[in-house]
Amino acid sequence: MSDPVTVTEAALLARDQAAQPWQQAVVAVLSGPLSRAQLIEQVKDRIDYAPRFRRLVSGWPVPGWVDDPNFSVSGHVHTDALAPGQRLEDWLAARLATSFERVHPLWDATLVEGLGPGTTALVVRAHPALVDGYDNVHLLQELFDTRPGPVTGPATDWEPSETQPPGLGDVVGALNDPLRALSGAATGLLGMVENAVRTVAASPRAQHVAGVEVDLDVLADVRAAFACTTHDVLLCLATAGVRGWLVDHGRPVADPVALGPLAVQEPAVLESAIGCRIAPSWLGLPVTAPSAAERLRTIATLTRARTDTGVSVPARDLVDLAGFAPPTLHAVAAGTVAAGRPHTVMVTNVPGPDGDRYLGQAKLRQVYALTATTDDEQVSVSITSFRGRVTLGATAVEPLGRWARDIGAELGALRAEVR
Repeated sequence: MSDPVTVTEAALLARDQAAQPWQQAVVAVLSGPLSRAQLIEQVKDRIDYAPRFRRLVSGWPVPGWVDDPNFSVSGHVHTDALAPGQRLEDWLAARLATSFERVHPLWDATLVEGLGPGTTALVVRAHPALVDGYDNVHLLQELFDTRPGPVTGPATDWEPSETQPPGLGDVVGALNDPLRALSGAATGLLGMVENAVRTVAASPRAQHVAGVEVDLDVLADVRAAFACTTHDVLLCLATAGVRGWLVDHGRPVADPVALGPLAVQEPAVLESAIGCRIAPSWLGLPVTAPSAAERLRTIATLTRARTDTGVSVPARDLVDLAGFAPPTLHAVAAGTVAAGRPHTVMVTNVPGPDGDRYLGQAKLRQVYALTATTDDEQVSVSITSFRGRVTLGATAVEPLGRWARDIGAELGALRAEVR
């Protein structure tokens, strides 16, 4: 079985280049036993629900997603350990700077040891083009359960539905060169729109990583005092992090245009797996506002104009989605970059469930996402909540040394306004 590569997917695939890889990592911090063999069996048992994770792009002049005839789960699942003194953030930054080989499905999973006694990080890197939120969800959405249980593996072995058609080298070359793909539209390729693709990157791009976790209860008093939403408060904290980053690196302190994808309603007939559509939306982050309170009030005014339209989906409706939806929501949100409007910051806020999740006997303690920067982006912020806590993960083209401190200071200033 195969399905065609859409215009949007082709534009996303073109953004992942050897000099400037573009991908997403979801980090699941686990406590309890989980071996590589158990993870492999769990993936084998659940991957039918995420079929793109067994497929690669092939065929010319009209490329499609086809089963990889040589696919092996074990080839995509690895183990690693942090070196003495090495931070997980540095390990993640190195991984995000490594591109996928197009001859295999565009994902891998690594169990990373060395975080602490009894704690393991499951890091799943995947290209956002694998996920559309409809027929194709993220593999991690299917791996977790609400209760601990044994890992049994599939009842039968998987067989590819068809062999790989000829022309893999041609389609890989075209999707790495969006200008060639665009010219190929005249021969019936895709009809790609020019602002959805990017020129080929010539110089390497570093990906620096940082993150900070906040208790959602701490945000509740701020939300009530300012008569705003939790999303507004989180967006304000992200704005403070971006502001501090600009100051640290001597960049102009001006209000940057940010891409902030929103969940919006859509006709039920479309039957989205996530119950909504993730649409691109842009706003100017008020980094030049003189105080934390002014930044939050400005953000609340901007976002209220959107929610008053009645088409946005409340966060509470996303919390109870089937499976473990945050990885799918983050991947689909990342894909809105293909909308093409220039921006230097991306901020994605994804709510997760309040209840426990397990992978086999291992309990999920924390989850967060990191999306590599692309195009003109300088900072990409991925916000993820789970079990009453929220993590603001960031990726940037220069170090984020004060990320946690700046966000902590902003939250402290907002809380001082409440007292």
